[in-house]
Amino acid sequence: MPPRQSTAGASPPPAPLRYTPPMPLEPGSRFGPYEVLAPLGAGGMGEVYRSRDSRLNRDVALKVIPRESSHDSERIRRFEREARAAGTLSHPNVCAVYDLGLHEGSPFVVMELLEGETLRETLQNGAVPLRKALAYAAQAAEGLAAAHAKGIVHRDLKPENIFVMKDGRVKVLDFGLAKLTGAEVSAPAPAAAGETAPPNTITSPGVILGTVAYMAPEQIRGSAVDARADVFALGVVLFEMLTGRRPFDGRTSADVMSAILHQEAAPLATLRPDAPPQLAWLVRRCLAKDADRRVQTSLDVRNELEDLLRELELGTSADSPAGRKTAEPVERQFLLTAAHVRQLSARNPRLIGYPMTYIDNGRESDTLVVFLHGVGGDHRRFEPSVRNLPYRAVAVTLAGFAPSDTYRPTLGFDDHSQLMRILLAELVRECGPARTILVGFSAGADQFLRMLVSEEGMGIDVAGLVALGTNVTLEACFVSRLYAKIDAGNLEGIVASLKSLGQEVRSLPAWLLLQTYISQTFMKFGSDLEPLKRYAAELIAPFEGGGDPLPGWYRAATERIPSVRFVFSDAEAGPAEAVLARHLEQNVLGERFTDGSYVTEPVAHGRLPESAIVNRYVESVVAELMGASRGAQKN
Repeated sequence: MPPRQSTAGASPPPAPLRYTPPMPLEPGSRFGPYEVLAPLGAGGMGEVYRSRDSRLNRDVALKVIPRESSHDSERIRRFEREARAAGTLSHPNVCAVYDLGLHEGSPFVVMELLEGETLRETLQNGAVPLRKALAYAAQAAEGLAAAHAKGIVHRDLKPENIFVMKDGRVKVLDFGLAKLTGAEVSAPAPAAAGETAPPNTITSPGVILGTVAYMAPEQIRGSAVDARADVFALGVVLFEMLTGRRPFDGRTSADVMSAILHQEAAPLATLRPDAPPQLAWLVRRCLAKDADRRVQTSLDVRNELEDLLRELELGTSADSPAGRKTAEPVERQFLLTAAHVRQLSARNPRLIGYPMTYIDNGRESDTLVVFLHGVGGDHRRFEPSVRNLPYRAVAVTLAGFAPSDTYRPTLGFDDHSQLMRILLAELVRECGPARTILVGFSAGADQFLRMLVSEEGMGIDVAGLVALGTNVTLEACFVSRLYAKIDAGNLEGIVASLKSLGQEVRSLPAWLLLQTYISQTFMKFGSDLEPLKRYAAELIAPFEGGGDPLPGWYRAATERIPSVRFVFSDAEAGPAEAVLARHLEQNVLGERFTDGSYVTEPVAHGRLPESAIVNRYVESVVAELMGASRGAQKN
């Protein structure tokens, strides 16, 4: 049973048919450093409790091996081995394992406490809207890909093991642990196909591993399985989300297994007419009986689903009665006045009438999303997201950084921040949004965060913040450090510095992204590099001399903004995890820290602004804000 906190008013899950042992731990009792607060449930795998970690003052899910199995040494070894395997996974779409140990001879696992419902509970209301189904499946596929990269095959993926958070994020549960749900048998005993009795949920080694309705043909035959078995199970789950029924059914488990082995699933188009042909093709390939003809990796499944989502955004959304067409961004300009220039430390007369450039999709929406680029970049970096998001979206360019600028003023960091406040206030005045969400990439994230902690603040009410690849240490700012020291008159020095950048990058795709970005920046600025040099120098200033601003930025953001996401790439993962380790010891990220607000994407730094990544986090922030709004209305 997954660790969760049930939502109020949610339909209760169907009563399990298996025997549920009594819960021996009473609320208030201690289990090592964990105080038991309330039982969450019990099943063949163990007893699960909502508990409080007294060391970190946070609620967790505590899973304890059943008492009747506590003396089975082989089972305990397998329990520990599989729990440790799950503990090696650190991914936004995988339920985190925090701790593993023994207490008075009883093994236990401590996991992330999730708030929301399982996909099984979601499916009790019938088929899932198309876009949601694709988004849920894409996230599940990404979680599986993280496991497969570690050599872990789930083997028991099903709606009960997919958890939908209140903010729309999806977590895959019980990696490896599903193999410990019962005794070894040679074949499941006949039972009703929809039941979850113990013989149908066996995942013992060497025989049949999985839940019957979601087993790949090779699992049913008792053959060796690999990650492609999870792809099959994901195809079954996706089919069920889209149609409200499983692709292979029958009166008994034997009937279901026969259908999986010998029958083809009903054509998706006949059950879900709004499904695009590409989606029908993908489902059919996931459900191929020959593993060699199946989609070969869950990463491929994720990519196909994200492509489908983008195509839906570019056309008409099938889950909306009115449809949602893409809005082509239009370049606009905001002209500075003398009153604006008086607010700057650099009261340059040439700034009067100066145009601040931005692109705007012009959508009618009560949500405004404002994007800010990284050092040397401009609004073009976020054009796909501005085009595809279903909300009013604007991507801003700092003064002097636009591609079309013929005059590039040299401004300090604080003056750039003040101009951003002025433009944000104008955008809010024009759009009148119910909520404003800021999305900053790299230097843009730093800019928003430094504005937030400054005496002047943001100048507007901010409901959500997505900080993509914010800088963590001086070492991580290696491009900005180069810009800060650049000498436009020393061409040989510039070339030598550019050559040294390759030493910081460990993969060819990341190197190519970096070189493309650097080339575009120098082609845009030409020899007029002073605005870039000054901005970069003031950008890295907080990190010099051992500066450590990130914890303070995070605390300020989580204290002042209702929904926050700090998203790090592979390039920042090490320093970001070091900060997290300090938080576990010293609480440096504050009392409002949540796992979902501090995450790492397994991509190169330059890929963080990609539309698929950006839009996913924006949608999660919107979902969280809408959920909080509905909760407030109920109260």
